[in-house]
Amino acid sequence: MRISKSQQWLLKNVRLVHIYSSMAVLMALLFFAFTGVTLNHGDWKSAAGQHYRELDEELPGGLFPEQLPSDESRRQQLVSRLKVWLEQTQGLPSGQLKVRFDDKAARLELDVQRPGGYALAEVDLAEQRFYLVDDFAGYLSLANDLHKGRHAGTSWRWLIDAVAVICILFSLTGFYLLWRQLSRRTAGLLTTLIGALLTLLAFAFSAHT
Repeated sequence: MRISKSQQWLLKNVRLVHIYSSMAVLMALLFFAFTGVTLNHGDWKSAAGQHYRELDEELPGGLFPEQLPSDESRRQQLVSRLKVWLEQTQGLPSGQLKVRFDDKAARLELDVQRPGGYALAEVDLAEQRFYLVDDFAGYLSLANDLHKGRHAGTSWRWLIDAVAVICILFSLTGFYLLWRQLSRRTAGLLTTLIGALLTLLAFAFSAHT
């Protein structure tokens, strides 16, 4: 069947979008497919990369005050100084930081949330001591948390959204290309229906078991 130039242009560009969108998300799809399996089997464990440590030591003399400042900007400056010092001298990992203040006890907590683990630094200004816990559950846990976007940061969440949009584009262009092939349209639609039916059946059975 003869098609117009505009249809030829559309078909050509849809094919290009289909090909290059699949290449753009190839590695991400493989990662999310692999971690989808590992998440589905929570009993699978791996000790690779695991570590845990605790420190209970004195703060360096004269470097930090013995009371929490009352001014909010000075508090934030203190938090920044403590964070940098802990990173440089004690290996505090990077991640999403939550801070809690206890004015009565002149104490603050730096809670570092990250994929695959956490770190918690309790700093007692009155006693000039700090207690640090650094727990990393390993690379498998890291990969699983990245799959879920847990404590992964804004840029990783944007990546997940971008991959999802490109996957939708990849799927729709693939459907269009199949639809244009009359000899394969029936088999393709039948395969689509079977896949959708199996998905619905799996969901229905899982909801009753």
